[in-house]
Amino acid sequence: MNKLDWTHKNVKMTDIRKPGDLYLFTINHLDVKDVPLKVSENVFEKRLSPYFLKSWAEVTRGELLGVEWNMYITQGFYIKLSGTEIIEHPKDDDGWYVSFLEIAGPLGSFQSVLKNK
Repeated sequence: MNKLDWTHKNVKMTDIRKPGDLYLFTINHLDVKDVPLKVSENVFEKRLSPYFLKSWAEVTRGELLGVEWNMYITQGFYIKLSGTEIIEHPKDDDGWYVSFLEIAGPLGSFQSVLKNK
């Protein structure tokens, strides 16, 4: 698999919480089923308004759980992009992190983590 492809496609969230500055959620995928995934509030909230066409604060729990997502999930680290360079940021070795996500569907703005790469 290309390192820049989504690691998980067309998955649904099964639960979601926000205990601090990270969102914690679970998805319906066998390799991470019932494992808490972590994503920064900045990354998550930036994805909501363009897809739901309203403020992220107005998006309901039901709406979040009702759509399919594409995600880039890693264990022990998250990644950030600087131009076309991929930078890994080590975290808790046992933790699972979502670096990128989008709502799945034909109108997605891109099909992989790096546009047209």
